[in-house]
Amino acid sequence: MPPGSSENGGIKAAETAFEIIEVLHDQQPARLTEIADSVGIANSTAHEHLSTLQDQEYVIERADGYYLGLKFLNHGKRAKEYYQQLIEVSQPALQQLVAETDEAVNLVVEEYDRAVYIERLTGERGVPTNSWVGKRKSLHTLSAGKAILAHLPDERVTQILDSSGLPVATEQTITSRDQLLQELETIRERGVSFNDRESHEQIRAIGAPIVVDGRPYGAVSVAGPAKRLTGEYFRDEISDLLLGAVNEIELKLTYA
Repeated sequence: MPPGSSENGGIKAAETAFEIIEVLHDQQPARLTEIADSVGIANSTAHEHLSTLQDQEYVIERADGYYLGLKFLNHGKRAKEYYQQLIEVSQPALQQLVAETDEAVNLVVEEYDRAVYIERLTGERGVPTNSWVGKRKSLHTLSAGKAILAHLPDERVTQILDSSGLPVATEQTITSRDQLLQELETIRERGVSFNDRESHEQIRAIGAPIVVDGRPYGAVSVAGPAKRLTGEYFRDEISDLLLGAVNEIELKLTYA
């Protein structure tokens, strides 16, 4: 292996820098020793990387430790531009869903085998969860993620599962590939998917895919407290509202 290279052919120094960025994302503020320990490098090496990141304005040091710099906010805005049409045509339907359910409504896409939230609206009764715009989660743990998986080609689903596996988020998370594949078939038949406390112990959600010409553009989900989203309201009423919203988005994408 050439000096400075990683096992997968990348540049080791670049990988280390991004590992530091991930640590700051999860732990900020973080001190030098905490960052070095988390990444598994010497304090001096961590300091060199942090100094470079500071020079490029991606990291800022404050009295209580290191933080990610606001330069990432600029990149995040830019990254969303690819999905701008989807976000724009979805807005009226998402807002209507919020008005009708008063819960949290999410727009989710798939990138690098993960579900990524690109829009999130919350009603007055909507509760805080461990999801936000930019948050990445395992597809199989989310109603929106399963809705997307159900409409990807079989070989793509196999590739995602081989690459990412079925990591556990809660006791309700699906951990059997056969069980997941059976559920994906059911989702294709009924048009909606359910997350019954599979990503968060106290949250249920209903998802539906946005599919145009056989291509899943993403999915919309409605999420709320598990004790409120129950019975017919959970399984039927919200599902009907969600399907209507998704159909509206699909038509707008078709004729945009």
